[in-house]
Amino acid sequence: MIMTNKIFTALVIGTLTSLSAPVWANDAQAPNRVAHYTAQKAGSIDETLVNLREANAKLKSLLAGEVGEYDIHDIHSLSYTLEESLARLADEIKQLHNTVADMHFASEGLNRDAVIDYGEAYLSGIGKIVQ
Repeated sequence: MIMTNKIFTALVIGTLTSLSAPVWANDAQAPNRVAHYTAQKAGSIDETLVNLREANAKLKSLLAGEVGEYDIHDIHSLSYTLEESLARLADEIKQLHNTVADMHFASEGLNRDAVIDYGEAYLSGIGKIVQ
């Protein structure tokens, strides 16, 4: 059987494309992250905010300097605490959002006691974050 140039070219291109597709797919994936350091853990939102403030101050100080290799190393290690603290803070904000939503629905139903309870719970939680 004799193949025409067009059919042969199509087969070659199709084969090369299918063989190289896994390589393209791997390029699109995010690299696996390796945990080199342990983030500072916090037992409460107050401790989380302390960790965040301390890490922010260290980062600000490091960025104000030359930012050499050792500084980048220190920034890398700080990133674990920053990520941990921000994730914890995001969870807290989500819970506060849910509390405000509950207060909203209670207010629509004119449920005075629930409005007060949810309102006070929200103020207590947000007061730890926004001062």
